[in-house]
Amino acid sequence: MKAPDFHKARYSTCHENPFRLTPPPAQAKLHVNATGESNPTASASDEQSTQQQYPDPSFSEVVNAFKEAFSQRKEQGFAFLELTNSELMLVKKSFFVTVFACLAAFAVGTVCWLILNIAIGAILHNAGVHYVVVPLVLLVLNSLAAFGFFKLAQNAFNYLSLSRLIQTWRRVF
Repeated sequence: MKAPDFHKARYSTCHENPFRLTPPPAQAKLHVNATGESNPTASASDEQSTQQQYPDPSFSEVVNAFKEAFSQRKEQGFAFLELTNSELMLVKKSFFVTVFACLAAFAVGTVCWLILNIAIGAILHNAGVHYVVVPLVLLVLNSLAAFGFFKLAQNAFNYLSLSRLIQTWRRVF
């Protein structure tokens, strides 16, 4: 089989991936017949002469090629800017959602925690535990809960970063 002839193909951006250039299939000439065999009518001398001759482009074709390359680069740049913008919007939304969720969790958690501490203290007092031991038990329980919540917040904070955006920039540049 012969290689496709892409010398005269005009490349365009692919709709699925703007960073890939795709030639139109109609412009790719395979020089292969319908059965998959190479074309027997083409002689070896014709093939050598066409391979040795390079196209002589006119000035307007060169200018058009540069214009097309520039427009493709421009489209790639716009796609990169859209990707950067979407990453920044994701970081902004995650920041505001995190702050709002933390404030709401703090308000609800404070009320629930006060009610729980009062209930635990009343149960321990009714069970006959000395009044000095009740606050110590509540202090230990509250300290363990605070440590657990601190670790949870520390793990959640690790996801709030610009590292994905920086990695994207490093891949492009």
